[in-house]
Amino acid sequence: MLLEELNAIAEKERAARKPICIRCCMSAGCLSSQSDEIKKTLEKSIAEKQLGDRVELRRVGCMGLCGQGPLVRVEPEGVIYERVTPENATTIVDAVIGGTTDLARCDPTQPFFSRQVPVVTARSGNIDPERIEDYIEAGGYRALHSAIQEMQPGQILEAIIQSGLRGRGGGGYPTGLKWATVAKSKGERK
Repeated sequence: MLLEELNAIAEKERAARKPICIRCCMSAGCLSSQSDEIKKTLEKSIAEKQLGDRVELRRVGCMGLCGQGPLVRVEPEGVIYERVTPENATTIVDAVIGGTTDLARCDPTQPFFSRQVPVVTARSGNIDPERIEDYIEAGGYRALHSAIQEMQPGQILEAIIQSGLRGRGGGGYPTGLKWATVAKSKGERK
């Protein structure tokens, strides 16, 4: 795929965004607590209140606090509601249009969140893991495009070394060191 095509997809996604976005966690923990029913309830409430032109509902991956789930986040405010049920989900839509809700709010500044530095999961809770367009809009494939189209193998190796990326096999072996060792070995096929 060309960079222009990636940019076009990302721009189309950004243009389709609505001012208010309700993100409903659909990861395993929240899904086991009926987040699929919560999403259906939210969809129905948005339709009944004719808010489809201002409010979008998105399924997203884990927001990081499964023990308080199901979680629903409203943007642009960034409010995260915890322990949402299908029965009380409509109050979130009410709150979006100026009403009130007594749903418990999750504090994203609490130590559980504030002490974390998400790397691999940095976009989780923001994008729909089943929509490649969400990933592309968030910058997905740009680094791959750059590596394939603009960089030499030595530059890619140096970028991996500088990143500090480590393996997940238990030993945390530096990926750059592993790749450097393989790059030095003889033969075309590694």
